[in-house]
Amino acid sequence: MAEAKIMAEITNKLSSFDIRNRSPYPETKYGFKRAAVLLPLMLKNDELYLLLTKRSKNMRNHPSTVSFPGGMREENDLSDVDTALREAQEEIGLKPNTVQIVAVLTRGITLPNTIVYPVVGMIPNDFVPIPNPVEVDYTIVVPLKTFLDPKCVRYSEFKFRGRSIVNRSVFHQDEVHGVEVIWGFTANYCTFLAKIILENEDFLAIFNDSTYPLQNMASDLVEYFDFITSTSAVNSKL
Repeated sequence: MAEAKIMAEITNKLSSFDIRNRSPYPETKYGFKRAAVLLPLMLKNDELYLLLTKRSKNMRNHPSTVSFPGGMREENDLSDVDTALREAQEEIGLKPNTVQIVAVLTRGITLPNTIVYPVVGMIPNDFVPIPNPVEVDYTIVVPLKTFLDPKCVRYSEFKFRGRSIVNRSVFHQDEVHGVEVIWGFTANYCTFLAKIILENEDFLAIFNDSTYPLQNMASDLVEYFDFITSTSAVNSKL
């Protein structure tokens, strides 16, 4: 019962951020590829965790980085949820019928020129990953609260096309693999999810010079997406 109650609370908290509730559904912009990732939440001893992957060092894009399971949309995928579930099964052996989909969050952008749809799902707390060695070296499980812990988060800043952008790095001490650094798209969306679920009211800062009205915690993600996918930024090598 406790798990069902927590699941209902998470669903309720994420409902206003679920883009499946919008009409029209936000589609991929012209000139960009489409992908989806799964944000796999686990509940252990009444505490929430995120399961993340360490990408193979042999991967062409983003080698040896900590990321969500996920990948490019394929012709037979009927939705972004389908893409995320298929990729999670291919990468870590997670069966789609064991995942309870909670929400699809606002679109993100990664290189090379890929629009990514983040799909939030609850997975069984006894799930044992089977990493596909072609894509994944290993998996880690990170407490959701880590992404809001000032002792674990470091910030830097860089300039891009005249804007001041915040780079967020989250440090996790894994019992097996030592210190893992989570940054970029993954760190932003882990933090975004943690802020919503754990009811942290601070806005998710990506710009130090934001020009958008802060209507909710997704505002900076939306502004960043619009900025990077604008005509002037499409061909940049961010």
